[in-house]
Amino acid sequence: MKASTIVALATPQGIGALAVIRLSGPEAFGIAAKHFKQTVRPREVQLGLFSQASKPLDQVLMTSFKGPHSFTGEDVIEWTFHGSHFIIEQALAALLNSGATLAQPGEFTQRAFMHGKLDLAQAEAVGDLIASESYASHELAMRQLKGSISNKLQDLRQQMIDFAALIELELDFGEEDVEFANRDKLAALLLEIQHVVANMLSTFKQGQAIREGVPMIIAGAPNAGKSTLLNRLVHDDRAIVSDIPGTTRDSIEVKFRLGQHMFRLIDTAGIRTSDDAIEQMGVERSWANIQQAQVILFLADPIDSSIDEVNTMRSRMKDLNPEATLLTLLTKRDRWANKQDIKHQGDICIGKDDKDLKVLERHLQDLMASQMPDSGQVLIANTRHAEALKSSLGALKRAEDNLNQGTSGELLAFDLREALGHIGSITGEVVADDLLGSIFSRFCIGK
Repeated sequence: MKASTIVALATPQGIGALAVIRLSGPEAFGIAAKHFKQTVRPREVQLGLFSQASKPLDQVLMTSFKGPHSFTGEDVIEWTFHGSHFIIEQALAALLNSGATLAQPGEFTQRAFMHGKLDLAQAEAVGDLIASESYASHELAMRQLKGSISNKLQDLRQQMIDFAALIELELDFGEEDVEFANRDKLAALLLEIQHVVANMLSTFKQGQAIREGVPMIIAGAPNAGKSTLLNRLVHDDRAIVSDIPGTTRDSIEVKFRLGQHMFRLIDTAGIRTSDDAIEQMGVERSWANIQQAQVILFLADPIDSSIDEVNTMRSRMKDLNPEATLLTLLTKRDRWANKQDIKHQGDICIGKDDKDLKVLERHLQDLMASQMPDSGQVLIANTRHAEALKSSLGALKRAEDNLNQGTSGELLAFDLREALGHIGSITGEVVADDLLGSIFSRFCIGK
């Protein structure tokens, strides 16, 4: 069945100086010729009039790409119009009347995948690149787009394919009792691949934090200054500030960018024992958020809290989430600035002076910089990839157990095929149509 020629606005909705309409498919050049009088010249940018019903609609720039030398691998036309709502509506209507079909979300990128211009992991990186909100998330998406995950998995997959082929060959000669696959080498390979896959999986929490924002919790007793700190960090009055203890009863989440990273900052209910059922629900959510955080900002007012109380709270937080970075912030420094012994009880002291806030911001930036991966390290940031790696690791472990127990080649081959299938699903060597639909439906129309 012949593919349709699709069209969509490739720039955001709204009034702007310019807007780009993209056309891709086998009839792209023919449809373009109906609305642009100059001869279409591939790989050139041409200035001319876009016409609708033989009447000029706009003066445009038209860029032409002859397949397979285009993003989608098909013939592609891109017009740069002036960003008027009316012009865009009329241009799209004209192209649809000339035989184009309105593109579905992500359909241009899906066609790029189908034509071998990108593998599936790289195609997903296109969506991540568009959604990137910080230097770190942009860098992560660029690595994936350039093939960091794909290349690593391709090496693993090829080694597994070579051994799986030998196991399959043995099954064809089952009656002759021959062994083509060296069991010692296969055992060593299974251990090596498990180690590599496990290392990739171990980066998921870090990769997800870079992609979606570092989860950072502000926690502590009521009236310790949590909501005030949130407002100062995001430079906006997002949380209610009051001298009345227990004002914040639910979690408030705000995204903000600091240096190279995006943070998901969560202000929580003050932690204390209370007879108020609603407040206690808020406290329970505070502890649950602490368990999920990557960075915990534990705020303590050293005038209202004893050293023992601070240490007890700090220990409980560390026990609940030993992997998180826990920073103890002593607040309301203006009240105890001359008491030097208090300063040693915390990591950072916070008062009304903006210099204190700058100290905290620099500390957070240095902390994130120290946790950034090396340029050659592969980071997993996509939940689908992590689940596929986890399933593959399970199949590899079963293959190792079967190999050690001398189980039949049929079971060993089955486990290897299953592991290969899970790894192949990440890059798209093995993929179901419904999975493709799910992945690309999350993209914006026009991409």
